[in-house]
Amino acid sequence: MIKYIAGVAFLIAGLSTAAAETHSRDIPARKASVVNGHVYYDQNQCTSGPIAQVKVKVEPKHGSVQIRRTTYSPPKGRRCYGKKFNAVVVVYTPKKGYRGKDTFKTSYSMPKYVQGSQMNYFSDTYKINVK
Repeated sequence: MIKYIAGVAFLIAGLSTAAAETHSRDIPARKASVVNGHVYYDQNQCTSGPIAQVKVKVEPKHGSVQIRRTTYSPPKGRRCYGKKFNAVVVVYTPKKGYRGKDTFKTSYSMPKYVQGSQMNYFSDTYKINVK
């Protein structure tokens, strides 16, 4: 799973309060590629937070999307380096032989507070350019 994490910008709780975001990505043909990831952890105590519940809302026309659970370790020099936290990645795989543009949407939810009962709901739109 480590190969899926490379180059992914993970969202850290509290850094983004937007209810909807658009992500544009160039990805290679014939290869599964991570297009986004979600990890939430307490940077003071280095403990895992809630795991985002991600679902595909609108399927891509020219490929497929998988939601995979994995782990994330902060890079060297960052707080909590060497610790592993639960994470979720969004993986897009283009159809064999396809090159061009594709789009899909995901939605995800997570508790508003780690021990709270309220839920936050978000959605993301992905604009993929298969090269």
